[in-house]
Amino acid sequence: MSLKQIDQLLNPRSVAVIGASNRPNRPGNAVMRNLLQGDFAGPIMPVTPKYQAVNGVLAYRSIAALPEVPDLAIICTRAVRVPALIQQLGKKGTRSVIVIAAGLEELQTAQGTNLQEQMLAIARHWGVRILGPNCLGLFVPGIGLNASYAHTHALPGKVAFISQSSAVCVTILDWAKRRRIGFSHFIALGDGGDIDFHELIDYLGRDPKTRAILLYIDSIRDGRAFMSAARAASSSKPILVIKAGASAEVGSAISRLPAGQRGSDQVYDAAFRRAGMLRVQDLRDLFAAVETLAYGQELRGEQLLILTNGNGPAAMAADALIQRGGHLASVSDDTRAALQPLVPSGGRASNPVNLLGDASPALYRQALDLLLPSREADNILVMHAPSALHPGEVYAEAVIEAYRSLSGRKPNLLVNWMGEEAAYSARQRFAEAGIASFRTPEGAAAAFMHRVQYRRNQKLLSEMPDSESEMIPHHPEAARALIRRAREESIDTLSPAHSAELVNAYGIHSRPQNDESGDTGPEWTEDRESLSLRIQVRTDPVFGPVMVLGEAGSVADWQRNAVVALPPLNMALARYLVIQALAEGKIRERHQPLERHALCLLLSQVSQLVVDNPELAELDMNPVAHRQGIYTALAVSITLGPVQPGRRLAIRPYPKELEQRLSLKDGRSVLLRPIRPEDETRQQAFDRALSREDRYNRYFGEVSELSHEQMARVTQIDYDRDMAFIATERNERGEEVTLGMVQAQMDPDNHEAEFGIAIRSDLKGQGLGRILMAKMIDYCRANGTRHLVGWTLPQNRGMANLARSLGFSVRFDAEEEVLDMRLAL
Repeated sequence: MSLKQIDQLLNPRSVAVIGASNRPNRPGNAVMRNLLQGDFAGPIMPVTPKYQAVNGVLAYRSIAALPEVPDLAIICTRAVRVPALIQQLGKKGTRSVIVIAAGLEELQTAQGTNLQEQMLAIARHWGVRILGPNCLGLFVPGIGLNASYAHTHALPGKVAFISQSSAVCVTILDWAKRRRIGFSHFIALGDGGDIDFHELIDYLGRDPKTRAILLYIDSIRDGRAFMSAARAASSSKPILVIKAGASAEVGSAISRLPAGQRGSDQVYDAAFRRAGMLRVQDLRDLFAAVETLAYGQELRGEQLLILTNGNGPAAMAADALIQRGGHLASVSDDTRAALQPLVPSGGRASNPVNLLGDASPALYRQALDLLLPSREADNILVMHAPSALHPGEVYAEAVIEAYRSLSGRKPNLLVNWMGEEAAYSARQRFAEAGIASFRTPEGAAAAFMHRVQYRRNQKLLSEMPDSESEMIPHHPEAARALIRRAREESIDTLSPAHSAELVNAYGIHSRPQNDESGDTGPEWTEDRESLSLRIQVRTDPVFGPVMVLGEAGSVADWQRNAVVALPPLNMALARYLVIQALAEGKIRERHQPLERHALCLLLSQVSQLVVDNPELAELDMNPVAHRQGIYTALAVSITLGPVQPGRRLAIRPYPKELEQRLSLKDGRSVLLRPIRPEDETRQQAFDRALSREDRYNRYFGEVSELSHEQMARVTQIDYDRDMAFIATERNERGEEVTLGMVQAQMDPDNHEAEFGIAIRSDLKGQGLGRILMAKMIDYCRANGTRHLVGWTLPQNRGMANLARSLGFSVRFDAEEEVLDMRLAL
């Protein structure tokens, strides 16, 4: 979807309500009332032949009679009228529509289709995009837009919420209003017939007013588009998701998709992890997440300091923290010495700091004045159990004032005021002050650990993998020939010998098989002290091929007894999968420790087999035994299936087909290829080798050496939306060295790509810059990108001349003081 259309949907200048009504309890009445009660500045135009005015606003008898083209139309009529109204709105020029009505899929047309199919066909003809049907509507509080029939409104804030469930929407709204938590956008997808999660995530991921994104998901239609959008957005802001329908019975009850298209909950879980999102299990966790995301500061560390007036609540918070993998902060000797005179006899000056039940508001203030600026206080949880000495809100004011008066660096502050009636006013004060507050110790600890887990996930996903798997000889052409012969003979299930031959082509060891005699080669004696594994490849209807790791012999439900990952896997991601399997008890180290490195190598080999062979529907290696540092598949079965058109894997793998070997002017041979995560070290060396002038031209200023996190953004790209080519050669030690690189970032519409290029300073004049730019231009053109754009400093004449020679228009931007380079593709 065009970001321009999404922007028109979420930032309309005018709104029409089709089917507006003066009758109470009608959607057309509720929508008009909500629009008028907001602070929306644009015209609101009711359309109805029944009334001269609706809620005091002049009404128009038809869409054609509207005095201007509405940016957004909300259809509040019965389902049978929707397709014809979409046709009229399309002719009028409206391009964004919300459809309230439900049940369009159940109503058939004379042409044999249902009303939803007819509605979407008409919308596609006119370029109209539809939110819904069966949709509550949307809120954009920052512009006063309440385009919904909800019972209440949303406050402005920095958290975006997207939900397929209208019931969850109104529940969250009701809770958030009382907690004074606001939203940048609040969107009900409804049945998601047209506009879907990935399009909205793309928009919100780039929205500077949105600090975090929350999702309630029943089902996803396009796994690859969802993964691409989520991976891009989660690298810059947290995305939390609650997914309903974990069991097959519940999934069939709530999902709008047929059973064969719903996908496995275990695979959804793997997809969320791979995208860098954090899954929460229930609404209680979601509420806690909303609270901390709305009000919490950015995390600087992962340890928590607790200040309390009771041992029991502090112990419950600490237990919940540790059970979720968190850590208590250590109180330094200096801080403990400063606290000791304040802490009453029987209290504690170490973490958790206990001021005892008779602590006064003044004592809380004194303790916080010491703790808030301390080095160990990256994150502080202040707890309070009701006291007969002072009302809860008096203690709250002491905490708020201490936090407000702190100058300079502020730690992340959470509070837990226990009780109900005694704590209600205090929680209201905290909400007004923008401090995250929680009802229970466990809720506060869980909310904090959501933030920590997101931070850890991002670190894990940005780890640089080693490149050892690249050194293993593999022969994909032999595998392709074997599969081709099987296809010619109409064989879907490969024989044990052919299955073993196929995995052998990727360097995977297997026990020899003889199909005719049944001979399994030399006797293999499994080491009873070691762990035997089962590695499978299965095909999920939403996310495509997935890899499954568990213990050998498990014929029960694989979703319960194994862990799942989405290929492609490199060594770092394979290690992440093995750690997960051990942590969840899906594989268990017994008498001998698991040979983790060899197992990661095996998983990366299986991943490459999956990537290279689109006909692979299922693979089962069971058991996989370990002996003398080598994993061997004792039995292998492979099933082939039809090659699915379009995008098979949920994550686009390394596009090896784009590799190209060329010669420079001095005759040296260079390899042009897409960048890989494994290139981080050589890219760091390349960046350091640039001259000071070249670094200044590249970064538009003096920039120190790039950090691991910054370099990971360069090397770990989504090939579906970004591309970077590097030119490499082998040095005298046989090591691959980067000579130059060009990169391009495409917008989600693929309308425009922004490029950047750098050549090693000692290689100027060899034609490498022209070779790299031509490679990127050809790629963008083949990819359907419309414009390639870039900027450089005026003194960088070499870049400007190269751009002109390649057909770019080059002009000086006086406002930005840069050269603007543009090429229409």
